[in-house]
Amino acid sequence: MKKIILLMFASVFLLGCIDFSGGGPNTDKIKIIGEEKSSNGRFIATSFSCSGGGAAGYFYFNASLRKAGEKLDPRDGLLGKHKTWNAFNDIKVKWIDDTNLEVSYNQSNSPDYKENNAVKVESKHGIRIHYKVKQ
Repeated sequence: MKKIILLMFASVFLLGCIDFSGGGPNTDKIKIIGEEKSSNGRFIATSFSCSGGGAAGYFYFNASLRKAGEKLDPRDGLLGKHKTWNAFNDIKVKWIDDTNLEVSYNQSNSPDYKENNAVKVESKHGIRIHYKVKQ
Protein backbone atom coordinates (compact mmCIF):
# COMPACT_ATOMS: atom_id res chain seq x y z
CA MET A 1 0.00 0.00 0.00
CA LYS A 2 2.85 2.40 0.84
CA LYS A 3 4.44 1.72 -2.54
CA ILE A 4 1.21 2.60 -4.37
CA ILE A 5 0.85 5.88 -2.43
CA LEU A 6 4.49 6.71 -3.04
CA LEU A 7 4.10 5.93 -6.76
CA MET A 8 0.98 8.14 -6.99
CA PHE A 9 2.74 10.99 -5.19
CA ALA A 10 5.77 10.72 -7.48
CA SER A 11 3.52 10.72 -10.59
CA VAL A 12 1.67 13.86 -9.48
CA PHE A 13 4.95 15.57 -8.57
CA LEU A 14 6.51 14.78 -11.96
CA LEU A 15 3.42 15.95 -13.85
CA GLY A 16 3.67 19.25 -12.00
CA CYS A 17 7.16 19.74 -13.44
CA ILE A 18 5.99 19.53 -17.06
CA ASP A 19 5.23 22.76 -18.91
CA PHE A 20 2.04 22.10 -20.87
CA SER A 21 1.91 25.63 -22.29
CA GLY A 22 4.05 24.63 -25.28
CA GLY A 23 6.04 27.85 -25.17
CA GLY A 24 4.83 31.15 -26.55
CA PRO A 25 5.94 34.75 -26.94
CA ASN A 26 7.85 34.65 -23.64
CA THR A 27 10.00 31.77 -24.88
CA ASP A 28 10.69 33.09 -28.41
CA LYS A 29 14.30 32.92 -29.57
CA ILE A 30 14.95 35.87 -31.87
CA LYS A 31 17.96 36.16 -34.17
CA ILE A 32 18.63 39.54 -35.79
CA ILE A 33 19.62 39.05 -39.43
CA GLY A 34 19.86 42.69 -40.49
CA GLU A 35 19.15 45.99 -38.80
CA GLU A 36 19.17 49.55 -40.17
CA LYS A 37 18.53 52.86 -38.41
CA SER A 38 16.84 55.65 -40.31
CA SER A 39 19.24 58.49 -41.12
CA ASN A 40 17.51 60.70 -38.53
CA GLY A 41 17.94 57.92 -35.94
CA ARG A 42 14.25 57.89 -34.96
CA PHE A 43 13.37 54.43 -36.32
CA ILE A 44 14.89 50.97 -36.63
CA ALA A 45 14.08 48.46 -39.37
CA THR A 46 15.02 44.86 -38.63
CA SER A 47 14.92 41.53 -40.44
CA PHE A 48 14.89 38.59 -38.05
CA SER A 49 14.08 34.96 -37.48
CA CYS A 50 12.04 33.66 -34.57
CA SER A 51 11.64 30.17 -33.16
CA GLY A 52 9.84 28.68 -30.20
CA GLY A 53 6.60 26.97 -29.34
CA GLY A 54 7.79 23.90 -27.46
CA ALA A 55 6.97 20.50 -28.92
CA ALA A 56 4.67 21.82 -31.65
CA GLY A 57 7.27 24.43 -32.55
CA TYR A 58 7.46 27.22 -35.07
CA PHE A 59 10.19 28.98 -37.02
CA TYR A 60 9.70 32.00 -39.24
CA PHE A 61 11.33 35.06 -40.77
CA ASN A 62 9.83 38.55 -40.79
CA ALA A 63 10.71 42.25 -40.69
CA SER A 64 9.96 44.87 -38.07
CA LEU A 65 9.75 48.65 -37.96
CA ARG A 66 9.86 50.28 -34.53
CA LYS A 67 10.81 53.52 -32.84
CA ALA A 68 14.40 53.73 -31.63
CA GLY A 69 14.60 52.51 -28.04
CA GLU A 70 11.61 50.16 -28.34
CA LYS A 71 12.08 46.41 -27.91
CA LEU A 72 11.59 44.25 -31.01
CA ASP A 73 8.23 42.43 -30.89
CA PRO A 74 8.44 39.36 -33.17
CA ARG A 75 4.63 39.16 -33.32
CA ASP A 76 4.41 42.67 -34.82
CA GLY A 77 5.95 41.79 -38.19
CA LEU A 78 5.39 43.68 -41.42
CA LEU A 79 4.80 40.62 -43.62
CA GLY A 80 1.87 38.21 -43.64
CA LYS A 81 -1.56 37.79 -42.14
CA HIS A 82 -0.30 35.07 -39.77
CA LYS A 83 2.90 36.37 -38.21
CA THR A 84 4.26 32.97 -37.13
CA TRP A 85 3.96 31.29 -40.55
CA ASN A 86 7.23 30.56 -42.34
CA ALA A 87 6.11 32.09 -45.65
CA PHE A 88 8.99 34.54 -46.23
CA ASN A 89 12.79 34.32 -46.23
CA ASP A 90 15.95 36.16 -47.30
CA ILE A 91 14.42 39.41 -46.00
CA LYS A 92 16.45 42.60 -46.39
CA VAL A 93 15.54 46.07 -45.09
CA LYS A 94 16.90 49.28 -46.62
CA TRP A 95 16.01 52.90 -45.96
CA ILE A 96 15.22 54.91 -49.07
CA ASP A 97 14.98 58.08 -46.98
CA ASP A 98 13.60 59.05 -43.55
CA THR A 99 9.99 58.41 -44.59
CA ASN A 100 10.37 55.41 -46.94
CA LEU A 101 11.58 51.90 -46.22
CA GLU A 102 12.19 49.11 -48.73
CA VAL A 103 11.67 45.49 -47.69
CA SER A 104 12.84 42.86 -50.20
CA TYR A 105 12.21 39.14 -49.72
CA ASN A 106 11.48 35.73 -51.17
CA GLN A 107 8.10 34.17 -50.47
CA SER A 108 6.43 30.79 -50.69
CA ASN A 109 4.31 30.61 -53.83
CA SER A 110 2.24 27.67 -52.59
CA PRO A 111 -1.52 28.24 -52.98
CA ASP A 112 -1.80 27.57 -49.22
CA TYR A 113 0.05 30.86 -48.58
CA LYS A 114 -1.79 33.08 -51.08
CA GLU A 115 -4.10 34.77 -48.54
CA ASN A 116 -1.35 35.05 -45.92
CA ASN A 117 1.19 36.58 -48.32
CA ALA A 118 -1.26 39.18 -49.63
CA VAL A 119 -1.26 40.99 -46.26
CA LYS A 120 1.52 43.51 -45.69
CA VAL A 121 1.71 46.61 -43.51
CA GLU A 122 1.59 49.60 -45.87
CA SER A 123 2.84 52.22 -43.41
CA LYS A 124 3.81 52.47 -39.78
CA HIS A 125 4.83 55.47 -37.65
CA GLY A 126 4.36 57.63 -40.76
CA ILE A 127 6.90 55.55 -42.70
CA ARG A 128 5.74 54.25 -46.09
CA ILE A 129 6.85 50.67 -46.71
CA HIS A 130 7.75 49.51 -50.22
CA TYR A 131 7.82 45.76 -50.83
CA LYS A 132 9.94 44.05 -53.45
CA VAL A 133 9.63 40.31 -54.12
CA LYS A 134 12.97 38.89 -55.24
CA GLN A 135 13.02 36.83 -58.43
